[in-house]
Amino acid sequence: MRGGFGVNYAIRLRRGHARASMVMDHGRTGPLGALGGADGGVNQVAIERGAEIYRPLHLSKDQDIQLSPGDVVRVSTPGGGGYGDPFQRDPARVARDVARSYYTRSQAQTLFGVALDAEGGVDAIGTAALRRRDVPSKR
Repeated sequence: MRGGFGVNYAIRLRRGHARASMVMDHGRTGPLGALGGADGGVNQVAIERGAEIYRPLHLSKDQDIQLSPGDVVRVSTPGGGGYGDPFQRDPARVARDVARSYYTRSQAQTLFGVALDAEGGVDAIGTAALRRRDVPSKR
């Protein structure tokens, strides 16, 4: 199974002054995958002040960050780690994820070993060929 998806959001301070603090885990390593599943992503935090970008020294932990009007706080949270060999995932579920724009066709091939036809359905012959290949970095 694939891991869960994280969340991306941005908050712009429109007026006044404020302070931001964040204490999040997974700033350096993402949630671990299990039984061959890939690890999830890491938290990412950035404060945009015009053309300047501030990234916390500890990546996802900082406190008392001064914010001024127009500053934007951008946060990307990690998704969960996967479970099991991604090349064993049901190809129909991978096709559904591509149709929902969770993954690209290219990612379906490289991450899950699933080939899609022109209509977005599973290409069974292409998928079998992809899954026969040895992909050491993923398996």
